[in-house]
Amino acid sequence: MSPDNPYDVADKWLLKENLPLSFREQIVQFILQNTGQNNVTFDASFRDPYTGCKNSKGMLVFDAAQFDGILKKIIEFNNALQSDQEKQNLSLTELNVSRLGAIVKILKDTSHYHSSKFADSDIDLLLNLLRSWPVAMIFPDIIVEVIKKVTVSPTISANLLTSIRAVTNLFRNSCYYNWLQKHRSEILDAFSSCSSSPNKNLQLSYSTLLLNYAVLLIESNDQEGQSQVLSAALELAEDENVEVDSKFRALVAVGSLMLKGLVRKIALDFDVLNIAKAAKGSKDAKIAEVGSDIELLTKQT
Repeated sequence: MSPDNPYDVADKWLLKENLPLSFREQIVQFILQNTGQNNVTFDASFRDPYTGCKNSKGMLVFDAAQFDGILKKIIEFNNALQSDQEKQNLSLTELNVSRLGAIVKILKDTSHYHSSKFADSDIDLLLNLLRSWPVAMIFPDIIVEVIKKVTVSPTISANLLTSIRAVTNLFRNSCYYNWLQKHRSEILDAFSSCSSSPNKNLQLSYSTLLLNYAVLLIESNDQEGQSQVLSAALELAEDENVEVDSKFRALVAVGSLMLKGLVRKIALDFDVLNIAKAAKGSKDAKIAEVGSDIELLTKQT
């Protein structure tokens, strides 16, 4: 390896710029591409100093993002977009940059987590960055932190509903799939309280999120992710207080995971048969039908 180890260079730059070390791999790849080291070969004994794993691409996770550094880089990137005639239309207006600063201020002020809230336009602004900016410029930490904030108890229903619907709508476009998978556990944990909410719209949005994740994780053969979705969907499906459409989508997620996924045995261990039988006896025709289908899946060898 050359004296200038790109991992060391990346670490020093991230620390200097007060940015999270979770961007380490992205910076390393940038260094390699711009120094002609695309075909660099690491010594077989090389171990990532943070994860301890050989040739690991694992990222570090921090409880709190370094928002000042992130905001600084977003502003720099925005200035770069403004000076590029082909990408000027992607840049933020002065008003949006100002609002982004206000969002960061709210996120940093942890002492008022329960009394402050975001407007729908704030969440739309962040999602627009995620949707339209070049991949190299995306800083997803702020998006994830917003999700964490709006789901902290006691929650504000309006913020919670806006954020879960926004995340659910990301499944429309495959360009978000990697981000959705990377933050799957955080997202599902954050919105788990929706399953017991008396708000029917929150229940429906949560069941839709689970169903979307079931489809995505089946396609990617992610057994760990499938297990998490299965557990959440079963919990929703067996709750007698959940309204019909939400229960139906949860049951469809369970059936899909059992039929096409990697978690049929896990579902059996979770007593899915009794849940299926209860659904089969429902007065609602579509619930009864999917319950019957799941019961048949439990009998397959």
